[in-house]
Amino acid sequence: MQTTIAFSHAVSKSRATGTAITTLLFCSAFQFFHSIGNAFETHPLAAYLLLEATLAMLIAIAMLTISTELASGKLRPLDLFFFLFPFTWLLLGSGFAWLAFDQPPIYGLSEERRILTFLYWFVLDPVRRKFGLTVSDLLLSLTLCASIYLVTAIGLQLAVPELLSGRALPDLDTRRLRMSSAGDCFAISFIIGVAGSLVSPRRTTYLVAAIVGLVGLVQVAQSRQLTLAAAITVLVLIFLLRPLWAMVVGLITIVAFLGTLSIRGPVVFSQILDTLLPNISEFFGSNLSDNPRINTLAIIANSLSENYFLGLGAVSLLYDGGLARLYGRNFFINDVGVMGEAFRVGLFYAIFVCAYAAMALRPWQRIDRMEHRSLVLGVYILYFLQAPTNGFFYRFGFVHAFLLLLMTAAGQHRKPSSAYLASPQPAASIR
Repeated sequence: MQTTIAFSHAVSKSRATGTAITTLLFCSAFQFFHSIGNAFETHPLAAYLLLEATLAMLIAIAMLTISTELASGKLRPLDLFFFLFPFTWLLLGSGFAWLAFDQPPIYGLSEERRILTFLYWFVLDPVRRKFGLTVSDLLLSLTLCASIYLVTAIGLQLAVPELLSGRALPDLDTRRLRMSSAGDCFAISFIIGVAGSLVSPRRTTYLVAAIVGLVGLVQVAQSRQLTLAAAITVLVLIFLLRPLWAMVVGLITIVAFLGTLSIRGPVVFSQILDTLLPNISEFFGSNLSDNPRINTLAIIANSLSENYFLGLGAVSLLYDGGLARLYGRNFFINDVGVMGEAFRVGLFYAIFVCAYAAMALRPWQRIDRMEHRSLVLGVYILYFLQAPTNGFFYRFGFVHAFLLLLMTAAGQHRKPSSAYLASPQPAASIR
């Protein structure tokens, strides 16, 4: 009895250690403390060159892992995938830019460096396996990471607002204190928290995750696109998991909206117009040819067809002014998501999608519990909604490592098959 208690205590302590390490890795991976260069993605605590130093460390760990597995003859398919995917993408992006625009490869590598966040797999997966972490442990780490981000960000907003507001935004813009680099963490926490609360009897951690994620989205990230995508994802999940709840929530929302209009109609209408019109006019203005995104989409479509759908590479703004010298100042390749990714790697984009789908399919099939399937599905819906403007791979390499980690951990919960249960089992050994 004492031996069993001691063993359980040792396992619990080991999982706690693994959860703490995973929390620190998540805090690094979501890039809140990395200085990206964009005014909306940095703050006084974001260390200069920390991202580059982290990526260099991940490259070294990934190469060591693959070399060790090759030497032992035990190369794991997921390890090989997470190793080849980012490096092949880097090679194509920098190579095509060199061939098409005579851009030195170093600029293409610099432009595409965030694809290397796929390599977080090589630190996350060993920790999960070594400490035997479950899905609950990983979600606890995610919630702790989001909580650390939230406390830190609100502390900065209260302590040094002057260092966060000088961002060339209009005085009345409500986003003057935003730090959008934490938005992905908050959005995932919110979605996973809501999905888990709908299907799991253990709701405490999920409710905390949902609250932290929602407050972080509204108060810290302040990204209208990300918040809208998260809200739509939650509505889809509620409809899929609790159709009756979806109808009740929808009816309450409609009644509340109509009631508000009947009492304060003109005021509400003016607020809605002030909120929506700037975004709507951006896409449906009187002259669509001057719209940066529409202009960029047309140029990319023409360029890919003229080059037989071979990619034109990762063109950097740091080299000779980027593509503005060729396509004009309204060419913003990073604002058109999937099309921007296709511009970089061309026809190979379909190959990347197929390879990713093939590697994700088996872990997904091994998930037996509806709870875990709902969590993974929610995050995928979020990033499919964002793909038109943010892409699916380039900016979100770590998210895919996180999703495969979550699916792999969820696969450990599989129940023994009926055939296995029906077959005679060997007697337990007393040794």
